[in-house]
Amino acid sequence: MTEPQDNQTRQRLLEIFAMVNMDSLPAMSEHVTELISMLSSSRVTAQEVANTILKDYSLTTRILQVVNSAYYSRGTPVSTISRAITVVGFDTLRQLAATMALFEEFTRTGTEKDEIAGIFTMSLISATQSRIYCELKKSRISAEEAYVCSLLHKLGKLVVLVYLPAQYQAVEQHMQKGYSEDHSNRLVLKGLTYSQIGREISTFWNFSKRIVDCMDTEPPKPEKNRDSFLFLQNLVVFSNELTSAFFNGTKLELTDLIYKFGGILDLGQDEALALVDRSIGICENYSKAMRDGLEKIQKGRSNQVTVSKDSSGRWVRLS
Repeated sequence: MTEPQDNQTRQRLLEIFAMVNMDSLPAMSEHVTELISMLSSSRVTAQEVANTILKDYSLTTRILQVVNSAYYSRGTPVSTISRAITVVGFDTLRQLAATMALFEEFTRTGTEKDEIAGIFTMSLISATQSRIYCELKKSRISAEEAYVCSLLHKLGKLVVLVYLPAQYQAVEQHMQKGYSEDHSNRLVLKGLTYSQIGREISTFWNFSKRIVDCMDTEPPKPEKNRDSFLFLQNLVVFSNELTSAFFNGTKLELTDLIYKFGGILDLGQDEALALVDRSIGICENYSKAMRDGLEKIQKGRSNQVTVSKDSSGRWVRLS
């Protein structure tokens, strides 16, 4: 449920951002902000998206690399963004552009490159799961919106890692002692959580209210066929927690997750694991950076690794 922001919470947020040694909240680059805004608009044209991508050489190169990957390639090399739109489709290109732009922004800014790659890759897998779910279940919520909201769900965690790496490591140390992530957040971050920080940052960056509200970690259950946005919030949380449970969780945590969300999403454990497997296959084909990110996830915290590659190269859970 959305947490009201009282004066005390606001003061704590200002204290956290003051630690970043900036006069105001960190600003997202113009191109990334523009792309995220385009994802929220139904009126944006393919040419407008292409023009925004072409403003950034690095982003243009990344997009062309992904479109020419084994997953998307149709045998004919793609050398222009306009052609890329034709090959992968407008909606997919917008998703790829925002994903690659955010990844570029965080890796350029942060010092903990491997950790950033790992967290972002998990977010990408979660986003892909949400999109596939909407397509398979023919959900009335937008597959593209589910993708973007799932991708940005853990924005606060990435922001802390990039701008406050010492505090991030302190949170990790508390979690290794057995504390939950939220409790560890509050111990280190002046009573705040990653979710609250992500909401504040995304509001500052002018992201849509729906994206901001999908950063909540405990949304109410939707009444059947009543509230599509509550359904979206639950899907976003489920996809992110499913990825975490798959890579770093236990069988009991995975079972509890299905028990909590399975009825809402009409999804069983086998279907959920198939979603993860399919999403990983898609993300592995995005770029070498994403494959490297998967390797970082697989190493994880040494006492919690529950997945590995089998002899055929598939990612599987260990018993």
